Amino acid sequence: MTTATPLRRLHRAHELGAAVARALTDDPSIHHRQQTLYRGEQRLASLAPHIRPDAHDQAHSLRGVADSLALRRLHTRRALHANRLPEEPVARLFFDWLELLRTETLAGSQWPGVRQNLRTRFERWSAGYHHHGHTRSELGLLVYTVAQMVWSRLNGWPVLEETEDLIESTRAGIAPLMGGLLQTLKRSVADQDRYGLAALELAERIGLTIKELRPATSRPSNAETPELQDFALLLPDSNDPSDGGLRHGQERTAQDAQHSPYRIFDRSGDKEEQMADLVRAPLLRQLREQLDQNIAAYGLPLPRLVARMRKMLRQPVREQWQYGQTDGLVDGRRLAQLICSPQERRLFKQVDEPLRNQCAVTFLLDCSGSMKDQAQTLAVMVDVLARALERSGAQTEVLGFSTQTWNGGRPYRRWLARGKPAQPGRLNETSHRIFKAASSTWRQARPAIAALLKQDLYREGVDGEALAWACQRSLALTAKRHLVYVISDASPMDSATALANGPDYLDQHLLQVLRVYERQGVEITGIGLGLDLGALYRHTLVAHMEKGLDQQFLDDFIASLAPGRARHGR
Repeated sequence: MTTATPLRRLHRAHELGAAVARALTDDPSIHHRQQTLYRGEQRLASLAPHIRPDAHDQAHSLRGVADSLALRRLHTRRALHANRLPEEPVARLFFDWLELLRTETLAGSQWPGVRQNLRTRFERWSAGYHHHGHTRSELGLLVYTVAQMVWSRLNGWPVLEETEDLIESTRAGIAPLMGGLLQTLKRSVADQDRYGLAALELAERIGLTIKELRPATSRPSNAETPELQDFALLLPDSNDPSDGGLRHGQERTAQDAQHSPYRIFDRSGDKEEQMADLVRAPLLRQLREQLDQNIAAYGLPLPRLVARMRKMLRQPVREQWQYGQTDGLVDGRRLAQLICSPQERRLFKQVDEPLRNQCAVTFLLDCSGSMKDQAQTLAVMVDVLARALERSGAQTEVLGFSTQTWNGGRPYRRWLARGKPAQPGRLNETSHRIFKAASSTWRQARPAIAALLKQDLYREGVDGEALAWACQRSLALTAKRHLVYVISDASPMDSATALANGPDYLDQHLLQVLRVYERQGVEITGIGLGLDLGALYRHTLVAHMEKGLDQQFLDDFIASLAPGRARHGR
């Protein structure tokens, strides 16, 4: 088995954290997207610095982040907290931080693993803060000391040993500032209302102290000192969803950015194309031979793959009996026939298969230019998976999308001729491609799938429209579950459209389409080639194509077929 890459390990850690959060909160809608948790479309967030993931986080230290956010979800009354959240940034930061530390202490002794994860997370943040030199400044040391004192007092754990002497003088200096508030916080951790009043007073005191301290550390020049720049990193970003959401009592959604309604400037050149028709038959045969050789080189155990998929996809159906069989269980109602006719053998009954595969699985392939380098492995992946799924009883489709030209086509030229009106919408001609329709068997579609190896068919990508098309085709099939896998290596990109409408125009439309079809029950998963597509897709897999189709990816893919994933995030 191939060793998991750091990205895949990180992705698994986030999946595991989300699963634990769902279990702790009994909320199936919690899921992860990239580096944070969401409840449905709402981001679960806090201003507390010690649970902000960064690029250097190891998988094990992320467990504390998920546990902390789950406890906050369980124990914080959002309206009460939001009503008291100060406007002043420093006070707001500390008030929210104190509340999170309160909820972390509510992890009971029955959850020793959670408590250890939280402790590991805080100690890791403390060590990182200190090692990065933030405790060298008076301001940085003050912030650090307050956090250490509150955390230690609430949990009964010692402060970070290597900084114990360092913070001693600061701790003694702010003792009057903290006053009896620390005692009040400790006594009222189970009472958010009472705790919040003390936390608010303490946060405002800290805010005033830091406000007085900051001018003294400023230089006469316009440039801020390094310690102020460091401190600014702790403060909530006004563009951060966690800030605005908490301040106004509503956590923002991932799709709340302003955007105009999606438009299509000219759809006259759009095409739905059969891939077998776009490649000459002799070349298609040659490409198919090449693909067969590539598949053979992997030596994949197809029967085993089929058996695992069948087991994962089958769902219970109403039990039915088949009577008049020559073997099976004796049918008591037919014993009289045996007496009348000793030669009669159709005296048995058999139970019909109580589990059936009632799934439609669609692969939607991004055929943009950057995917050309992955074409060999991509073709192997899709061919093997589609064949195995078909043999396991699922209906399968293999679709793709690209554009007719690079940098806009006739729509772009018409837009130029009309004087470049604002917000024109999509400015290229789309190509929606059918490699394998549900009505075709894998054997019939073998030649067309090999067209993936023809490099000059890759151009740009308008993902949202393609996904809507694929979902509509899937929903038209008779199936109990509809699964769509979008395989891509990047965000949507059509240069002409992005130039005229803004760089995130196609991203926003893709998010809109995702919401629409997930609400209709389509289970959509983004398979990122060498990256995590969590910024766009709620469910994601990571495939590392540089090492080919590895066993780890196959395991992840089969696990993604499990029923129940669609409930998460609704």
